[in-house]
Amino acid sequence: MKKKYKSDAFEAIHTTIEAMYRAGTVDRATKMSFDKTCLGEPNPWLKLGQEPPYILGTDEKQIRHYNDLVGNNERKVIPKSIPEPFIGNPKTAKLVLLSLNPGHSHTDAEWHSRRDFKRAMFDNLQQRPQQYPFYPLNPQFKGNGAGEWWRPRTLELQRESALDIKTFAERLLVIEWFPYHTVRSPARSKSIGGSTGRICESQCYSFQLAKDMSQKDGVVVVGMRSRRLWAEVDGVFEKIAYLKNPQCGYLSRGNTDPALFSRMVKALNA
Repeated sequence: MKKKYKSDAFEAIHTTIEAMYRAGTVDRATKMSFDKTCLGEPNPWLKLGQEPPYILGTDEKQIRHYNDLVGNNERKVIPKSIPEPFIGNPKTAKLVLLSLNPGHSHTDAEWHSRRDFKRAMFDNLQQRPQQYPFYPLNPQFKGNGAGEWWRPRTLELQRESALDIKTFAERLLVIEWFPYHTVRSPARSKSIGGSTGRICESQCYSFQLAKDMSQKDGVVVVGMRSRRLWAEVDGVFEKIAYLKNPQCGYLSRGNTDPALFSRMVKALNA
């Protein structure tokens, strides 16, 4: 399997260390140290099955435990909906949004079983190239639940950036704190998250992706929801800018500080 690196620079460093290890000029302990520094968290979503229930094997026990503990059905994970831990292409994204988890639309069952939309969702999970990386905005998928939510909330930002929808979809990335669909926000408690604070194992990949994106030059990271939860992931996320009203989720001048909105537009156009 091809190694995943945190950046091109880390790949170059790691390649050099591996060559030195093979030549016998560095020991195994040094190599393992550089492995930890340079290599990214492996993408667990490559192993998601193509048919429901759409729960990763590494998450299955934890999600079953979560659903058993949660009394409110609207907060339970919906296993027939394809998870969306992130939407967009990390390689081309200029604006990164941190949110809580994908919600639920009454049209999800239909769209998640539609062949072309399902393919786009899995291409996204496996980080394969596609014409509209932020696929809910793909005009071909007009009417999908995610698109109906995201389109009005990004409209002002897209217009201000003067980008066509395809380019806009290439430069936008959302990362969810929790990858699975629920009708209402997921329940959180010590009995669910334990000492780690997370609900399931696959969240580690999303958390690492968010950290990596926060370190990329030219990328602006904005919090949409759940400041406390993201701050527990890493202190850097407590210091980033958040929307004024996280409940409505609009990326607009009225829902951000003027300087932040200008920064978002500038990043998208960089």
